[in-house]
Amino acid sequence: MSDDAPRYWTPAYVERFVEALNRDDEFQDTAGSFSETIELRCFDTPDAEDVTATYTFEEGRVVDVDLWIDDAPSDQMREEGVDTDAIMARATAPYDVWMQMDQGEMGATEAIASPDYKIDGSMMQIMSNMGVFRGMMSVAADVEKTY
Repeated sequence: MSDDAPRYWTPAYVERFVEALNRDDEFQDTAGSFSETIELRCFDTPDAEDVTATYTFEEGRVVDVDLWIDDAPSDQMREEGVDTDAIMARATAPYDVWMQMDQGEMGATEAIASPDYKIDGSMMQIMSNMGVFRGMMSVAADVEKTY
């Protein structure tokens, strides 16, 4: 690990993650014409923050990412409903669960079964785009980072 590797779930990490998604040929092949918005929420980061990262995809590429960072626990963030007209899926988990998934200690199926992981949205749409979600997890795991 280099000294400049960003910590997981920081703005610098999210920036590297987006760059990696957009340049990863395998992910691009998998994502294909995927044009949706996905929201990932991480609670209780090591910086005592809650973080929401909203990724907008067009034709498999991330064209926009919106970060919302608040002191944990953020009642406003944690109580916010999901607008399923604007967001296809929202996944929420504490930092340690995201870290376990990132390190390959927990797969997508295990995460979905975990009481600490919550996914909102149309299960039909989510399941039909599972390749995109798995691809995102794979790219994320390869981004150089610290925990």
